Formats: sequence, C-alpha cells, structure tokens
Amino acid sequence: MKLLLIFAYISILSAFIPTIAGLVLWKQLPRNLKLILLVSVISLIADGISFILIRYGVSTWPVLNLFYTIQLTVLFTALAHQRPILVLRIIFYACICFAVLNFFFIQTPKTFNTYTAYVGGILMIISSISFLYQLMNEMPVEKVQTLPMFWLAFGVLVYYGGTLFLFLFNNYLISHLPKSHQIIWALHNALNIIKNVFLFISLWINYKSRTSPL
Repeated sequence: MKLLLIFAYISILSAFIPTIAGLVLWKQLPRNLKLILLVSVISLIADGISFILIRYGVSTWPVLNLFYTIQLTVLFTALAHQRPILVLRIIFYACICFAVLNFFFIQTPKTFNTYTAYVGGILMIISSISFLYQLMNEMPVEKVQTLPMFWLAFGVLVYYGGTLFLFLFNNYLISHLPKSHQIIWALHNALNIIKNVFLFISLWINYKSRTSPL
C-alpha cells in the first residue's frame, strides 16, 4: 500500500519536469509546444484539488473527469496545430460534445466517465498515429527524432494506448475487486510518468534545435 502511494506521489511530481522546463524555455517555444506547459500546470492543479478533496472525504471523480477532457482538448490541439485534418477535427468536436453530455447526464460526475475515456483514447491514438505517419512519409529532416513534435506525438500514443485498456476495467474493478483497482491506477501512474517524460523531451529537443550551431 505504501509503495503504491509513493508511486502516486512520483507520478504527481513528474508533472513538475515539463512544467519547470516550459517556464524556463517559454520565450523559445512555438505556440503548440506552449500547450505542453498548460497541460502540466492543469495536471498539478487537478492533483492539488484532488488531495484536498480526499482529505475531506469528497469524491475526486468530478475533478478527474474534467481534467481528462481538458487534457484531451489541449493535447489534440497541440497535435493538430500544424497538420489540420478535417475529419479528425469533426470527430474531436463530436467527442467533446459527448464528453459534456456524459459528464452531466449519462455517467454523471459521481463516477469515472469511462465512455469519454474510451472515445477520447481512440481519438488520440488515431490522431497520434496519423501525425507520425505523415511525419514518416514526408520526412522533413533526416532524423525525425530531432523533431520536438515526434516526441509529443509518441508520448500521446504511449499514454492513451496504454490507458485505453486500463480504463476498460476501471469501474468494474471498483465494484468487485477494489484491491486490483489499486494496481490498475498504479499502472496508470507509470504511464503518466512516461507521458510527462516525453513532454519534457519534446521541450528539450526544441531548445537544443534552437541553440545548437548549424
């Protein structure tokens, strides 16, 4: 139990890595990469509010549901900034509308909005794969790993690809196997740490590309 709690703290603290990098490198960041800082700050705020609610025995599901939708919106915007795809944008707007309906009327804020997690996860997986496919097809540089957006897209793919399957079992495990549910969220924390590391790498690669001599 203590190990899982420590892992949760590490997951929360990992958001400070891209946050600090984003603040330090703010003036050098293009508009889409500035959104990484926004995601990180919102993550820290959501975690802070959640800790306060837990202390007073209040459910954190409303905060988590809102954060998940906001994170989805910001990361999709970052990926779609330079490569707008009409079909994906239409699906994105439909997804956000569904998330709002699901939050207020279908699953409500009282539980984790798994339907939104499924739809949003699939959208982000398709968006990141589409972005990476276009990047590999066009090959704007010889080494795509030197592009900040490559790491952002790859981080999005890893996080949403992994959490999609975890969230499929979340509500069931809460009701029937609460101990296993803790393990599910430990795996989520691991994916969250990986996501934050990729976000930091994206910011760092952007900095190196701007400061390294030609």
